[in-house]
Amino acid sequence: MGKIKLGILAGGSSAEREVSFRSCENLMNSLDKNKYDIHIYSLPGDNDREWIKELMENTPDIVVSALHGGHGENGSVQGLLQCMGIPYVGSKVLSSALCMDKKSAKTVLEANHIQTAADVFIKRGESTDLFADEIRQLGFPLIVKPNRGGSSIGIAIVSDFNELERAVQNIFKNYNDDALVEKFIKGREITCCVFENKDTPEVMAVLEVNKNGEIFDYEDKYERGVSSALSQMPEYMQDMVKTIGVKTYSLLECADYACVDMIVMEEQIYVIEVNTLPGLTENSIVPEACSSYGIGFGEFIDSLIERELSGKGACI
Repeated sequence: MGKIKLGILAGGSSAEREVSFRSCENLMNSLDKNKYDIHIYSLPGDNDREWIKELMENTPDIVVSALHGGHGENGSVQGLLQCMGIPYVGSKVLSSALCMDKKSAKTVLEANHIQTAADVFIKRGESTDLFADEIRQLGFPLIVKPNRGGSSIGIAIVSDFNELERAVQNIFKNYNDDALVEKFIKGREITCCVFENKDTPEVMAVLEVNKNGEIFDYEDKYERGVSSALSQMPEYMQDMVKTIGVKTYSLLECADYACVDMIVMEEQIYVIEVNTLPGLTENSIVPEACSSYGIGFGEFIDSLIERELSGKGACI
């Protein structure tokens, strides 16, 4: 049997472009070169479409995406691959689009009794003055984040209206995005790594993230070494986290694997967001979760590739 023609997508035009290349590098270092004929499709930062022509001329058997954020994670690239009939690892079009839009994902979760942080949603170009009463009801401090961003880029904690205005305008101007303003919840930051184990969602690990400041920022995730450790919460709390993680994963139609980020304050558990294409660098959460579960990162990716090639992956 010949090698599997594996395509890895990397780069892209989002603010997470650099992380994408690092995820690609870790994938390359972890996969068996005797099993895979690997080709990297490098997506440019200027939205040039030459890579699509390359994908058509040199079509892989399956794709693993190392893209993060932007069109690589919001369902656009997933839709292209689906139209081209190319199998790929990870969540499909609907889930990718839904999870990338934090406000939309929260709406689904809240309708199904999953607790999230109270928020005010400010569309790009709207004045924060329109939401002054709602913001006062939330109360400071607040956390302000791009609605469709990732890797904690563009996030700010604000303690008054002036700081809020600057944070919102920064998102409008520099990230061309809507602003999600949430009540800041101070507690343990947890990541619940969920994957498909024989077609049943299972939690691979409940990890407690290590952060230097109030938020788990870009430097914590990718620059400072080990970013997480197995949670030391009581077993009954971990069981609650796992139940919420699997329910969230299923409600948002995720496939293959995803990370569900939560804040635990006392015995209250809040889902913060879901990452359908979390970082895959050597310092990222997913390789750490694999290690905690007792499986190599390369072996883990192998299992997902085999699942998709067998036709058992999701289709929407």
